[in-house]
Amino acid sequence: MDFRIKGKVAIVCAASRGLGRASAMALAREGTRLAICSRSEESLNDTASAIRRETGVQVLPVVCDLTRKEDIEELVERTVETFKTIDILVTNVGHPQMSAFNELAEEDWQHGYESVLLSVIRLCHLAIPHMQRGKWGRIVHITSVAVKEPSSPYLISGVFRAAVAALSKALSREFGRAGILVNTVCPGMFRTPLGEALIRDSAEQQDKSPAVVESEIGDGTAIGRIGESEELGALVAFLCGDSAGNITGQAVTADGGALRGLY
Repeated sequence: MDFRIKGKVAIVCAASRGLGRASAMALAREGTRLAICSRSEESLNDTASAIRRETGVQVLPVVCDLTRKEDIEELVERTVETFKTIDILVTNVGHPQMSAFNELAEEDWQHGYESVLLSVIRLCHLAIPHMQRGKWGRIVHITSVAVKEPSSPYLISGVFRAAVAALSKALSREFGRAGILVNTVCPGMFRTPLGEALIRDSAEQQDKSPAVVESEIGDGTAIGRIGESEELGALVAFLCGDSAGNITGQAVTADGGALRGLY
């Protein structure tokens, strides 16, 4: 499907693997030019090469630690130097510390704030002016189902990713008439390096095999399986396209129907 974003410029964060990589690949297949970032130079360059081979689009890999303000500034500066503008921003950050409330230190909460929320605020602050000048923009925040169903041990994730969803809603109202659409996607369990690690950890704690734990997680969904990263990438690309021009300020759950509530 043609989402009519060929030639647009996108920044995709934490794009060396998992949902970030899938989102970058989906956008590249639509013809967008990409700046992708990750802390790992080797895996980042591997991803950039893979995207170029498959799609032929221009890809700028930038090593970036999203907890560092100066790294975010360099990411945006290099993107604009290379492509002259920013049309699309896909925020995606690593998973924060997971523990029960009484086991979390103040430092864990501080790091969660800086990595999950403050990084997104900084990215939006720097990218939105370029979208305003172009009178067109798309921002998609990749968060978690913890936004809608916070629980231990995902407390830090739930608290700060819910704040990202609140920011997304506010920005959608403030900048909608400037042609900038802002949405949040809330993934459940997907087949990614992180998802597989979580399954292995859970299997070890329960003295079960990873295959059994994955099957149990899948049984808790409406479709009977966990998600594939390409499915999330396709959703992100759709939200960035002109076909989604009437969708903004939304928190879209992608969890195979695991959550049972209406919203």
